[in-house]
Amino acid sequence: MSKYAQTCPIIYGKGSTEQLGQETKNLGCSKVLLVTDQGVKKTAAFKNSVKSLEEAQIEVVVFDKVIPDPPDYIINEGGELAQKEEVDGIVAVGGGSPMDAAKGINILINNPLPINQYFGDPTYQPGVPVIMVPTTAGTGSESTSIAVVTDTTNDAKNSVIGNADLGILDPENTTSLPFEITAQTAIDTLAHAAEAITAKIPNPRSELMAVDAIEKVVNNLEIVLNDSENLEARRDLLLASNFAGIAFNDALVHLGHALAHSIGAKFHLTHGVVCGLALPEVMIYAAEVKPDKVKTVGEAFGLNFSGEESDSQVAEKTAAEIREFVKKAGIKSFAELGISKEELVDTADMVMADACYNFVPRELTTAEIENILAEMYDNYK
Repeated sequence: MSKYAQTCPIIYGKGSTEQLGQETKNLGCSKVLLVTDQGVKKTAAFKNSVKSLEEAQIEVVVFDKVIPDPPDYIINEGGELAQKEEVDGIVAVGGGSPMDAAKGINILINNPLPINQYFGDPTYQPGVPVIMVPTTAGTGSESTSIAVVTDTTNDAKNSVIGNADLGILDPENTTSLPFEITAQTAIDTLAHAAEAITAKIPNPRSELMAVDAIEKVVNNLEIVLNDSENLEARRDLLLASNFAGIAFNDALVHLGHALAHSIGAKFHLTHGVVCGLALPEVMIYAAEVKPDKVKTVGEAFGLNFSGEESDSQVAEKTAAEIREFVKKAGIKSFAELGISKEELVDTADMVMADACYNFVPRELTTAEIENILAEMYDNYK
């Protein structure tokens, strides 16, 4: 049995940031905490968001201390500020980190600190309306119920549970993204989509949206990397991110994200990079129990199958296509990133302890995970 839903409404289109103030007001907010980071604070997306809020007579308190993979202490600091300022709404402007931070901060508005006590626990007093204005096309956080938080006590990634009340998708907000971030976030979208398609429990809507998300990334990423101002292609990448977010919020991600969380936490690597390095081997693994779904992923990447291929041949062909796409996106190998094969294989226990491992389509032994880690290193050159 499967179920599907959507966490919040989405307003989408060029210039939709102009509606932020009125929509925030419609949610009953008069004073908001605007959660962002130092980089986004310098962009037109931030300035236009503040302008729209202020034109709607909404007081804005800026919290701009978010850093990548937001650590627990940053969430706690934001929560203290939100309590002190008595805000009645939160607006996140930025990529996955500000959006995840906003969800975490919202938990602390009406609940005691620290954030760590709410990892994986949805039983807390509700906060205030949360509005997301993404500036990257990758995480889909505006439409997921999960916020990733770095647990600095255990040097690992964990998560809290919370939703946004509204997402505003304006492709103009993504045009200032540099090449690397555009590529890495798009790869994150692909991982969300491919893992949703091969999930433990099939979900019909998730598969529909995930296939479309992959096709949009495959058809538009190269265009955007060559022309960062191409709004039509930027639009499709942003929609792909949102669709993949909706898809995996229902179907859930699995082994690829357990790998990405663990390796990312240990070596401080960008999430999308590790997702891209993991995805080919994850598809080979998934084909052992979901060969038809891996074939669906391959077809979404544009592959044609004769119908004569074995399950393993479908998996290898799909994995090879993904590796080639990830390479074109500029993702470096583990060797190029200065990580040894032995160090990588040593993360196997962390992978099995990650929350996403609970949703793998087939249980693995430690030795099998070590082998997958070794294959991730050897097969991507």
